[in-house]
Order: sequence, then structure tokens, then C-alpha cells
Amino acid sequence: MDCEPATKEEQPQVPIDDETIEMPGAYPQTSQIQWSDVRYASASSPPPPPPQPPLQQQQQQQQRAPAAAGDPAVGRLLEWSAGIDRSIAEINRKLDFLLLETKDFRGMEAHYRALLRERTPAGTALPDACRRLDAHAQSVLEVAWRLDGTAKQFEVLALDLERLREGSEVTVSIKPGRK
Repeated sequence: MDCEPATKEEQPQVPIDDETIEMPGAYPQTSQIQWSDVRYASASSPPPPPPQPPLQQQQQQQQRAPAAAGDPAVGRLLEWSAGIDRSIAEINRKLDFLLLETKDFRGMEAHYRALLRERTPAGTALPDACRRLDAHAQSVLEVAWRLDGTAKQFEVLALDLERLREGSEVTVSIKPGRK
């Protein structure tokens, strides 16, 4: 079974921001699962089966009981088959969860894409306004750091002036009886 490479027209195109992105199918693609060999199924202990409704459990036991009683190979085959059934049920549960998560994410993505297309009251696109706000916030932080440095320098200079006044203070006394 040879697969030919896809032509340029058949290749998926990367959507532009204005285009809506749709999910490619009902389920996300998954890799193929390598099942264990039936000959080695009895050597490994399979995980416990998920709880089943009583009616289904009874029907499965009735179907398997006559066949497993006669041949041990059939019993191993049935164990192997049950392990695969449990694996498939677990995979389907995980795929359903991934599908729900993907749908939620697509909805959230569409919501935020619509928000990003909105314009501010000044007519600026929201992403541009956010970038400008980030730049202004950075400028404000830089000014605050400089102001803090200047305030510290002012405190140091005020202390130096105070020390100079105390150290070089001259006391002048005038004697009243002098002529």
C-alpha cells in the first residue's frame, strides 16, 4: 500500500488570523497502538476491568464460560481479547475527554480572537493598545526607580549638610562691657 505525497493543492493551508480554524475531524488523530502478543497474555497480569452493568457482565460470562472450559488456549485468547476490550474502552474514554477539551479550547480561542479584533474608544486595535500600555508601564517603572534613587541621594545630602552644620558651627559671643 504505497501512499503518494500530497500535491500542493491537497496540502493543508495555514489559516490567516481573519479565518476561522475548524477542527479537522470528530476526534484528534492518534497513533496506532501496538497490542501485546496473544501468546504472552497469560504471563502478564492485565489491569482490573472497569465496572460494568450487571446485565452486560452476566451476558459476557455466559458467552465465555462454555468456550473457556474446554481449551486453555481459548481461555488465554479470551483473556487477551478482554484486555484489548478494556484498552479500547479506556482509549475511547480518553478520546471523549480530549474531544471535550478541544471543543472548550476552540470556543475560548474564538472568544479571545473576537476580543483581539475589537477597537478601543480611541480607535486603536486592542493588541496595539496592550503593547503601548506595556511600554508605558515599563516607562513608569523606570521613572519610579530613578525617583527612588534620587530620593536616596537627597537623604544622603541632607545628612551631610546636617553634619557640616554641627561640625563647623561657630559661636560668637559679644561682651557687653567693651568700649
